[in-house]
Amino acid sequence: MRVFYFADFPMTSIIRYMNIGLFTDTYFPQISGVSTSTQILSRELEKLGNNVYIFTTTDPKVKRSQYGKGSEKNIYRFSSIPYTGFKDRRIAFRGFFEAIEIAKTLRLDIVHTQTEFSLGLMGKIVARQLKIPIVHTYHTMYQDYTHYVMNGRLIKSGGVEVIVRSYLKISKRSRCSKSTSL
Repeated sequence: MRVFYFADFPMTSIIRYMNIGLFTDTYFPQISGVSTSTQILSRELEKLGNNVYIFTTTDPKVKRSQYGKGSEKNIYRFSSIPYTGFKDRRIAFRGFFEAIEIAKTLRLDIVHTQTEFSLGLMGKIVARQLKIPIVHTYHTMYQDYTHYVMNGRLIKSGGVEVIVRSYLKISKRSRCSKSTSL
């Protein structure tokens, strides 16, 4: 069955909504532009009739007993540790095989990564294993923030560009604006 999203498409046609996996290292209760953007995207996709599942890191403010219930019902959290230098940000350290199994069970149609780090890599692996499309939103111009990590001694702006370019070699991509192109 093919998926079509056209407002003027004849109503007699079969339209199947999508099962979408959003992969992000940062999600509520963590407050950031990425978590807010991901939540807005999720809500808007759901308003269109899609099923949206968020794959993210654990957070000390979310008790395990809350997983899969209430506002956490479509959120899958993977074991994580605080990121060095940014204690309120987290990096997943396991769950890659579990994520593949969850994605198979949910019958994901597409993966949308929101990060270039642990959950972004997890999303790439899931998409590759399930042979489904993947898209990515590049939220942060990291080269503008290298001075926050060991005063810029760990990695320089040019090093960030190499890493991000390597990550973004997903498939064909389009550039939204000059500020997001590397």
